[in-house]
This record gives sequence, C-alpha cells and structure tokens, in this order.
Amino acid sequence: MDGTPRILAIGVTLGLVFCRGATGAGPVESPGPTVYAKGLRASIGGTILRPARLVFTDRHVTVDLPGHGSERFDYETIRFQRTRKPVRWSLFDKRYWLSALSGAPLAYLVGPYFMAGYFGAIHAVEVSRWLGTRGERQRLGLHSDDPHRCSQLALPRNAKLRNAILDEFARRFAGKLQARAPDSFSLPAQEPYPAAGIQAPDFTLTALNGMAWNLARMRGNIVLVNFWASWCEPCRQELPQLQQLHERLSGDGLVVVGVSDEDPGKARQYLDEHGISYPSLHDDGGSVMQSYQVGAIPTSLIIDRDGQLLLRMEGYTPINAFENALWPLLAPPSGDSGT
Repeated sequence: MDGTPRILAIGVTLGLVFCRGATGAGPVESPGPTVYAKGLRASIGGTILRPARLVFTDRHVTVDLPGHGSERFDYETIRFQRTRKPVRWSLFDKRYWLSALSGAPLAYLVGPYFMAGYFGAIHAVEVSRWLGTRGERQRLGLHSDDPHRCSQLALPRNAKLRNAILDEFARRFAGKLQARAPDSFSLPAQEPYPAAGIQAPDFTLTALNGMAWNLARMRGNIVLVNFWASWCEPCRQELPQLQQLHERLSGDGLVVVGVSDEDPGKARQYLDEHGISYPSLHDDGGSVMQSYQVGAIPTSLIIDRDGQLLLRMEGYTPINAFENALWPLLAPPSGDSGT
C-alpha cells in the first residue's frame, strides 16, 4: 500500500503530460520560413542585380544575396513600390545604333567582311541582352521607414514563380500592397499619359511651408518636377543633386519642385535635416501622381516654358543627365547674344 500513492502520482503526471500534448495547450513551434529563390534577382544598397532569395518568417522578410549580405524588413515598417519596366528591342533603340556605328569606320578600314561580322556580333549581343531581360520587367521595391533601407527585386520571368512571390506578399500585407493605385505594375504596357509633347496637366498643391503652388503660374520658366519620398533610397540620392541644380540654375529660369504623398511632417523633417531649400509640395491622396501616371519613384518631369511636357525620367537620374537635358532649354535664343 505504501507504493500506491507514488504509482498514482506518476500516473496523474503522465496523464497531464499526455493531455497537454494532445489538446495543444503546450508550446507549438512555428512553421519554418517560406523561401523563394528560383529566378529571383535583387539589389541591396544600390548594388547590381544579383541572384537572391526571399525568406518570409512570422515577423519579417529577409532579402538575402548569398555572399553579398542581406537586408531584413520588419512587417510593421515595410513599404512597397511596384513597377513594370519594358525593355525595347535593340533595333529600335537609338543607343544600339550609337554604339554600333561608333565602331563602323574602323571595321570598314579592316575590310567589308570584317564589318559584316562586326555588326553581326553587336546585334547578337543585343539580342541576347533583350532575351535575358525581357522577363524581368516586373519589379518590386522594398522600403523601410525606420531605419531607411531599400532593396529592388527583379521578379522571376516564370509567371508561376512570380505570382507565388506576389501572392505571399499579398497574403501578409494585403492592405499595404494596394495603398498606392494605380501604378505601372497594374497598368497595361503602354506609354504613360501625358506623353512627351502634350500639355502638362495643371495642378495646385500646398507646399510644406503652407503656401499654395500652381504649375500654370510657372509659365515662362523651365520646370523640373520630382516625385519623391523620404523612405526611397534612390530619391535620397537625387535630392542633393536637385538642390545643386536649384542653386546654380534658378537664375537662368529653372524652377525645381518636389512632390510627395507621404506625411508632411516626415517629409519636412527630412528636407530640413539635409538642407533642401527648393519648394516641396504635399500631394494628399496622390491625385497628381495619378494624373501623371507616376508608378515608380523617383520620377522627374521636365516641362518647357509653354507648359508642355518634354521629358519623363523614371528611376534614379544622375546629375549629368539632368544637366544634359536642361542646358539646351536654358540657353538664350541665338538672337540674344547680348552684343
């Protein structure tokens, strides 16, 4: 009888353990992370696109470049930028002909047969480039507000793999993925409106300093409109260059203005901290961005003195590209030599 209580205690303990495991009351291990890698390429911190993988866990997603580091984005701070970037067939791209014709004189001097082989090789390279990139039109930019981080993803060419990645993001961030619509990811493959040569749609917005700003009142000036956000890494690289253009060329008739749909307090704080003095406007609800079909930021528009849209520059643009586009427009007419 002395061993009976001990046997009963052991039996009760085993029963509790069994019941705890059977009812799921104990700690349950979370499922392993979801990993997508096949056909995915990514860029971290402005590097070139490299083979990469996405690792989804319960609290964050990690962009991993094997051998080149990784970037983690918490679900609470992640933001998205979806774009579709078409790749033109090389024969209809002026850059192809500029690069091909630059070596034509030397090829001709060597011999006509060598010249034919030269053009054949150049065209073969362009065809392979087009075939290798035509399926990477759909891109997804990941951004974090705090701290500022940015990764660009070139989604797989295979539609099934690409949709699996987008479905995984949509399942976890259904609200945020639809926050900015329409964008170029959901639009059909067509030239954006307004196209070059068309009158730029007028708009009036409130600047971050509280003053009203109207595009039509800028007639007679060359206007550079830059759509940006403080959480966008390429935008942050462009802002100091735009400030340089504002300081150097405003006396020649250039008006630089920023447009952002993010919280005015965050935008104003970032501009003040980095010494950006040209006006920046708050596009509440993104109505101006939609009227210009801006689906990727940064996007810059150059509008001439008569209010016509001359050029649309999507993605990060170096300062020399801005200068090359602006200098002919700011140059005085040939009759105004000042003599």
